[in-house]
Amino acid sequence: MSAERRQILLVTCVVIAIFGAYEIAKTLLFPTMESATSHVISTCVVGLLTLIAARYAVFYQSDLLKERERGNERLRETLAQAERSENLLRSTVESVAEGLVITDRETNLLLINDAARQLLNLGERPLARLTDVSRDREMHRAFSQVLDQGERAEARLEYREAVTQNRRVLRLHAAPLYQHEGQIDGVVCALIDISKLERLEQVRQEFLSNVSHELRTPLAAITAYSETLLDGGLDDEENALRFLHTIQRNAARMRDLVNDIAELSAIESGNVRLQLETLPLRRIVEETFAHLTPRAEQQQVTLHHDIAEGTIVTADRRRLEQILINLIDNAIKFNQPDGSVTVACAPGPQGNFNWLTVSDTGTGIPAEDLPRVFERFYRVDKARSRAVGGTGLGLAIVKHLALAHGGEAAVTSEIGKGSTFTIKLPIQPETA
Repeated sequence: MSAERRQILLVTCVVIAIFGAYEIAKTLLFPTMESATSHVISTCVVGLLTLIAARYAVFYQSDLLKERERGNERLRETLAQAERSENLLRSTVESVAEGLVITDRETNLLLINDAARQLLNLGERPLARLTDVSRDREMHRAFSQVLDQGERAEARLEYREAVTQNRRVLRLHAAPLYQHEGQIDGVVCALIDISKLERLEQVRQEFLSNVSHELRTPLAAITAYSETLLDGGLDDEENALRFLHTIQRNAARMRDLVNDIAELSAIESGNVRLQLETLPLRRIVEETFAHLTPRAEQQQVTLHHDIAEGTIVTADRRRLEQILINLIDNAIKFNQPDGSVTVACAPGPQGNFNWLTVSDTGTGIPAEDLPRVFERFYRVDKARSRAVGGTGLGLAIVKHLALAHGGEAAVTSEIGKGSTFTIKLPIQPETA
């Protein structure tokens, strides 16, 4: 029986007891009272008792309603707090860059955020189980290990991006989900995209390998010729002089490599300060041609430009000359006999920058190599590159100098017809 029913029964019993006591008292004290008078008095007593009981019921019910309202208010506040907590959790889950996947013990999917859908190429399709998320063996092995052993697990996953089809590498971290003390109720899994980290590690390893090779080759020549001279080669004046020239040439190659590495490192770290000024592009190109004409004549390559008088750019003079020398020197080295190198300049569509182009009539660059030509030490034709010389850092320096000027570097090429390198340079300095 509820508390309300017990309270009503108690009040009813009290009222009946009072009325019964009244009737007994009336009979004992007024035995000769006329029946009409007795009936009137009894009616009044019953009305009074009814009024008292009704007032009590009203007040009791009012207190009960107030208590229920307070309970309902507390319930509403609890539900609102739970909703806010759920919204906060959901917003947090959706805002993190890492993919999150949560399942129960039967691998039914409890939660998956947008980042996980994107990393795993899942789109917006409905998902119910872990097998709907992925059929990768490594992922299922990690989930099984967590559920069976109660220990954290890691895995490495590889996918293809939906649009570009580029390789995507994910690091999976899985841990037990505890909702009841001492019992594993599921698995919480985080997915982290490490594609860029792996690419950087690959670039680092390639860089170290290339630096080692580029230094080892001239160093081996210097060591060999030095030992020959020390072993009596100095007595042969003709060969001794040739050996010394070879040593000098390889020492210069090592010096250039070290200088270029230091230069590129300074540019990439932002330690190069540009002295921007308005420069006459035509004059600078002609001065660069004058510097490189002997090399071009040796390779039977013609240099010419198509830059109008009065064309200006905003740049650091020394760095602009460095860009031009690297691009034109490359165009000469990888050209063909009786080929040509053309430097041109055209204004951009908004008129606030110029497109500086250096074109050659060489053999061209395969399409699969174009995205990597600005990487350090990357060589399309390794045998020919080493034959013509160079450190393999020139185009990387060009790219970073263009970026430092607020521009960009790009390349287009056609096999058998040549390549065109394009540098975007501002016409006027940016105003604050």
